[in-house]
Amino acid sequence: MQKKVVRVLIALTLITSVLPLCQPAQAQRARFAGSRGTAVGYNSQGQYGQRMGLRAAGTNGGRLGLRGGSYTGPNGGTAATAGGTAYMPGVGGIHASGSQGQTAAGGAWQRGGATAWQNGVGGAHASQFNGTTANGGAASRNSNWQYQNGVGGSANRDFNATSASGASASGYKTNNYDATTGTGTATKGRDYTSKDGNTYGYDSTTAYTKGEGAQKTIETQNKGDYTIDYSKGSKAVSQ
Repeated sequence: MQKKVVRVLIALTLITSVLPLCQPAQAQRARFAGSRGTAVGYNSQGQYGQRMGLRAAGTNGGRLGLRGGSYTGPNGGTAATAGGTAYMPGVGGIHASGSQGQTAAGGAWQRGGATAWQNGVGGAHASQFNGTTANGGAASRNSNWQYQNGVGGSANRDFNATSASGASASGYKTNNYDATTGTGTATKGRDYTSKDGNTYGYDSTTAYTKGEGAQKTIETQNKGDYTIDYSKGSKAVSQ
């Protein structure tokens, strides 16, 4: 399932690269109805850009939707978007979207994401964002998770950011859960650097058992280390 998500993200990257090259078109709308379902397509041009899309529905309950657009703002910023959703009753579906653009001041961004699920089995998700500011700042974020019914799953997130002044921040968050034993481990961390070069942050690890509670260990850069016990039915206790 994760491979399907990756393929969709690659397709979205290609779509968003092509959309800004679309030529202007007259507003158009078409509808088709047949023995297996219906489909509606549209393509319109406005003051600030163009959008297009397709919606289809099958007699078996399946659905498909695709959309895209390219835009130019009054001050010179540009953007391109694309997205799609497909669903089959009793099977599952997938949703994906992406966008990219530039601000009038010179900043830029690109993002994409997809979520897929299979009924009675599980699902997976992946997304990414990258951006820059006109004065030299930058930021990025990644996220993914996957879960299989009766087995367990995992989730991971991370980010990085840098300001034009030289300050920076980064962080991560993970979670791994074993559904067969009801146990899991979660981690989280943050690191910060000020424009003057001072650093601070922390790392934490939490081990938990379903129905029993958890124990968290926190390590900080300048406030010491400690452990918190979260036993079920009791108040949290720090050590």
